[in-house]
Amino acid sequence: MIIWRGWGILNLIILILVAFLVHTVVPRGLVNDKVLNAFVFIISGIIIWYAGKALNAKANRVMVDQETGEQYRMGNQHSFFFIPMQYWGPIGLIGGIFLIVSTFFG
Repeated sequence: MIIWRGWGILNLIILILVAFLVHTVVPRGLVNDKVLNAFVFIISGIIIWYAGKALNAKANRVMVDQETGEQYRMGNQHSFFFIPMQYWGPIGLIGGIFLIVSTFFG
């Protein structure tokens, strides 16, 4: 089961689109598959970081109720598996670096 809120599903869509584009453009056998997948994770991680920052920028507005003085956040939070969208960017980046390191040292 995939759990998302708002536009959090874009994480998966971006990853699939980048993987499709990279594997379509780069000829088979030109680059090691692990390195190619590492670049997919790195590129999609960068795109997801900026998309998440842009989408969640409006979600951090704090409103104050005039009658009670209670503060609450307005806007939709965009998350994927309960993690805000922009934090999947560094996760993808670390995954890509791990794949590159494991290719050369593993």
